[in-house]
Amino acid sequence: MHNDKFIDPRLQEKEALFQQLHMASFDVIMHINAIQEIVKVTSQDILPTNEHYVDLVRSFKITLAMCTQLEPEINSLAQATQKIMSEDSKVAYASQAQICAAAVNCLNHWRILKQIPEDLLKVDEVTATLKQRFTQHLAMWDGYFASQQSTH
Repeated sequence: MHNDKFIDPRLQEKEALFQQLHMASFDVIMHINAIQEIVKVTSQDILPTNEHYVDLVRSFKITLAMCTQLEPEINSLAQATQKIMSEDSKVAYASQAQICAAAVNCLNHWRILKQIPEDLLKVDEVTATLKQRFTQHLAMWDGYFASQQSTH
């Protein structure tokens, strides 16, 4: 007797994309952990040329460019993130990196959810964990701006 579960063929055909997006989350974690370690050891902000910072900013810009028809809340957060990363920003680069990390993870989870057929989105066995992680990343991303008492 096999324990094989039925996997909807519509999900199977997107498995490579889902794996790629999940792996991007691991890259984000690696970069943000490296930045946090630098800040912890030096007790100083990172430089804008820090390779981990540069990779997170690039990931944010690329990921955002691949997202279409964002909900107003996510679009607003994306615009606030772009503003934070502007040249005249007074926000520490390590903080900018954290915002980018939360944004990339949120956007990647959003992209996965958008690839799941509507009827399967309603099946908790298929999407509950994914929805929970998306909500967590969205709350984290929004939290950076909420703590600044700014409207985004």
